[in-house]
Amino acid sequence: MNYSAILVIALPGRLQDVITAINRIEGVEAHISDPDSDRLICTIEAPTTDDEVRLFHRVAELDGVNDVSLIEHRLDLA
Repeated sequence: MNYSAILVIALPGRLQDVITAINRIEGVEAHISDPDSDRLICTIEAPTTDDEVRLFHRVAELDGVNDVSLIEHRLDLA
């Protein structure tokens, strides 16, 4: 299983819309948000790196998302 932490920056005033949309995507979960900066930290969990990349791009293409950056990637080999 692959795990990643990502930073999502929403367009001004769109943070809650983005959080709602992210939480509808299986394998992606919003965790910590900062309304003052329109930023949030999410995790992606997927069986393969390719699946994880697809989810990353899906988040980046959501309406209201300004930018997405990878913070950390982990591969669980256990």
